[in-house]
Amino acid sequence: MALQASVREYLYVDTPRVRTLLAQMSSGLPEERQSDRMRSWKASLTGIDGPQRDEGVAEREVRSLADLHVAMLEEVAEYSGMLTDVSDVSKRSKNWHRGRLHKALRPSSIIRVTGPTAIIDPASFAAVVSAFDEINDDDSFSRMVNIIIKSMYGDHLALRVYPCGEDEWECQYSGVVADPGGYLAGERSVLFARLGADVQEWTTLATISRIPAQNETVSPGGFQRIMTSLQASMGGEQLSRRLLEKMILEASRELESRGLSEAPVWPAISVVPIAVYREIRRSRLTPDLEIDG
Repeated sequence: MALQASVREYLYVDTPRVRTLLAQMSSGLPEERQSDRMRSWKASLTGIDGPQRDEGVAEREVRSLADLHVAMLEEVAEYSGMLTDVSDVSKRSKNWHRGRLHKALRPSSIIRVTGPTAIIDPASFAAVVSAFDEINDDDSFSRMVNIIIKSMYGDHLALRVYPCGEDEWECQYSGVVADPGGYLAGERSVLFARLGADVQEWTTLATISRIPAQNETVSPGGFQRIMTSLQASMGGEQLSRRLLEKMILEASRELESRGLSEAPVWPAISVVPIAVYREIRRSRLTPDLEIDG
């Protein structure tokens, strides 16, 4: 019996990052790894830079190629031992709270995790709030929301993977979807309408960005002391670059500790999303659906 082909629905692909990683990994593969499948993939890439019939067709072809690149990258990374699937071990909350995951994972390593996932679009929420406030005389609330969201998220999407479930939301892989390749350009406006507010099961391919330390703390009064020193140094009409940079770092740590930045707070782990997808499954009709009453 023939094996059923795996077909995916891609929600997001970081096209430039996928191509960069794939180009580096593919050049180091042994020759005998160039299977028929790999050769067929390479053949399908020819002519991608050639003339296109129209913009819509070109966009679809580029997206299809990006999707194909992800599958290629996963196969190559698995073969070379550079991809770790952390789905099962991430479901155990003890692995998070006891720091087991944090000791096992390494920054810049490539992981794959399947679990409850949320894609949050703060900018779209701010736009909705602003739209409602247009019918009111007082728009102070929407202006406050816009300022907060712009400072905390910019125009990016937020990715949250909850392997232990939403009830243990602190055990999460968190990241920012910046979309440098414009993969979501034509679909972002309808993203919330398609996905809704509930988490769904997705697979995320990502690199580890940052693993926070369990005992990371902010030095009490550190920011204020550096600010005072900086002001004193400016009294002589000279600006201390060292003090200025220390002030920026201390202020950033303060924002992180209060949850006002995208940086992870223990035990969460920060990632750079490479791709988000799910397997397309067949719906099965059961006999009771045809029974009246």
